[in-house]
Amino acid sequence: MMPVRNNKVFMACLYILVFFLLAEWLTPVVVLTNTGHRPLFLIFIAVALLMAFLKVPWWISGTVKILYILWFIVYVYTGAVFFTGESLSFLWEDSRQNFQALASQNWAQTTDVFRTLLFFTLLWMAVYLIHYWVNYRLSIFLFYLLTVVFIAVLDTFSPYAGNTAIIRIMVIGLLLAGLLHLARWTESHRIVLQMEKLAVFIVPLFAMIAASAAMALYLPKADPVWPDPVPFITSLSGQGGSGDGSGTASVGRIGYGVDDTQLGGSFIGDSTPVFRAEVESGQYWKIESKDTYTTKGWISAGNVGESIVYSNGQTVNTGFSPGTPEEAETALLAMDQDFPFVLYPYGTESFVTEQPLNYQYNTAIQRFETFRGGEVVEPDVYEVTFSEPSYSLTALRNTTMEDLARLPAEFDRYRQLPAELPQRVRDLAEEITESSTSVYDKTRAIESYFSNNGFEYSNTDIPVPAENQDYVDQFLFETKRGYCDNYSTSMVVLLRAIDIPARWVKGFNQGEELNTNDGLTVYQVTNNNAHSWVEAYMPGVGWMLFEPTIGFTGSASVDFDLEIDPTEPADSEMPDSPQPEMQEETEGDSTAAGQSGPSPGERVLLFIKENLGKLIWSLIGVGTLILLLYRYRQKWMPKLLIPYYRIRGGGSSSFEKAYLRLLKQLDLYGIRRAEGQTLRSYASYVDSFFGTKDMSRLTTAYEQALYGGEAENVKWVELQESWENLINLTSG
Repeated sequence: MMPVRNNKVFMACLYILVFFLLAEWLTPVVVLTNTGHRPLFLIFIAVALLMAFLKVPWWISGTVKILYILWFIVYVYTGAVFFTGESLSFLWEDSRQNFQALASQNWAQTTDVFRTLLFFTLLWMAVYLIHYWVNYRLSIFLFYLLTVVFIAVLDTFSPYAGNTAIIRIMVIGLLLAGLLHLARWTESHRIVLQMEKLAVFIVPLFAMIAASAAMALYLPKADPVWPDPVPFITSLSGQGGSGDGSGTASVGRIGYGVDDTQLGGSFIGDSTPVFRAEVESGQYWKIESKDTYTTKGWISAGNVGESIVYSNGQTVNTGFSPGTPEEAETALLAMDQDFPFVLYPYGTESFVTEQPLNYQYNTAIQRFETFRGGEVVEPDVYEVTFSEPSYSLTALRNTTMEDLARLPAEFDRYRQLPAELPQRVRDLAEEITESSTSVYDKTRAIESYFSNNGFEYSNTDIPVPAENQDYVDQFLFETKRGYCDNYSTSMVVLLRAIDIPARWVKGFNQGEELNTNDGLTVYQVTNNNAHSWVEAYMPGVGWMLFEPTIGFTGSASVDFDLEIDPTEPADSEMPDSPQPEMQEETEGDSTAAGQSGPSPGERVLLFIKENLGKLIWSLIGVGTLILLLYRYRQKWMPKLLIPYYRIRGGGSSSFEKAYLRLLKQLDLYGIRRAEGQTLRSYASYVDSFFGTKDMSRLTTAYEQALYGGEAENVKWVELQESWENLINLTSG
């Protein structure tokens, strides 16, 4: 037997948990700074903790750490695996340069080696502090709290996604806190626990935390109580997307914004609601389009064409011919954010609001701006009547490049490209479409190019093009990694490179299904659903929607009115209406690409939803049963205790536990031991109550074992009959 602090197995568990907690600190630092070599930093932390656990003398542990840091610097910066004359010369020269920079207070002249050394020093200090807290203070709460705050702040205000990290930290931290509390409790009460007794405390702790973590992962989650603060903060800095259409959108923008002159860079998701739409099926909600590509982003050419003003219920012209009257639908939009315009699906015929409203259609950007009495209005609720356009595949396959050459000059702005566009972008467009004949087939070839050539959807680690670098060229030939702006802009540029008119369109995708109401589906659209896509012009047919972004399947409805070769690329797989499905990168996602069916977590949630009433009544019934069992436990507990101690066998340890259990059972029965009453006096009272001598006999043996040092002389087998007799009497 030994104190918990000296129990090597127990303390080893603490140090292992500390290692995982430190790893959660290291991961975001490495990710956000592109530091690399994470495994080597983890090895340093592990070695430092191991030496602290083994209580290696400071002069040995310090030497080992210094040698490891020097080896790391040599390996990373010179490529040498071992110390050589050349590597030692490198260390000396770099140290001399950094010393001179520090002496002259010229901090900019310090090298990467010096900054690496500082980072290792920080890790060294962190390991020492945690070792002190765990081994001497038996407390980790401050470091645990700082870790939670650190990860939460990075998850909120940086591209680092801490969704699963915060769960790991909570589990590790709770385990550490529970084990350290147990260690403090045993020492404060001067209790010496054997390993089997430690397990009695530790196993329930692990089970409780595991059950809590599982429930937290799989139970339905409530919506956030507070809105995300990032949009408000970024809007104050001039870098956030504007909810009202008056702000700017730059690198790291959130939601819809009007400034698209500089595309690129990572962005942070924002689940702030924008509007709710009640409609039969999901739609793309268009706001506007832009026509001039600048090598860095998009601008509008200015006042091109005229503005047309419509009133409530008046038939509008968006350049897309609606479908048949029999297919007309109505969508009801309720706005959560204020926009000085209306959003509309493809095939829109009219708008209606409760109050008289004018809809000014800006033909230059295809946006419906809203006015009343000459003043800008931000409508709260409005109804849109529309009929989704449908296109004849026969007409689409008959489109030719010669027809495009005869288009009027008004289409020239949709074929504009900057003179600085690299030639290899134009060459790629020709290469992609060389085997296609019709305009439609060429457009489809470019649309599908991204999903078949190693491109990746992501909103993190997305670079901003350099001053002399083209945004599309960088995406197509260097990164092949991006989000909707990268894909849609690249498709427009590739189409224009082969003289197909195309424009860049902004709006929102369908959002998330909430519920159904009288055959209509209610969709919640948030800032995360802000989206961009492509419209291309088919001669003799008109403008069509195309969706190049990986993970989205929105497309125009095509009427298959001709015989097609079944070996051709399946246009027939295009859905009747846009059904965008965002492809999110999630840590630890084990679902294979293309695998169908709900995940285990989704199946659990579905089962709970379908059987919620039964589950509630079952829980009530189980809870009631548990309360009754607990209330009358003195009646049934003896039936379990007697066979348990028979199986346990003899020995002083069994006798001590059985006697203490008897005292608890007597207390439950109602024969309570008075404060300050001796065991011998209490035993006489019990015997007088039941008319036996069993309690006195057991108490005499217990006092001899506990105070007389005669534990080995206790014969539990001979005392067991008296104990069982009393236990049975308490169940009456």
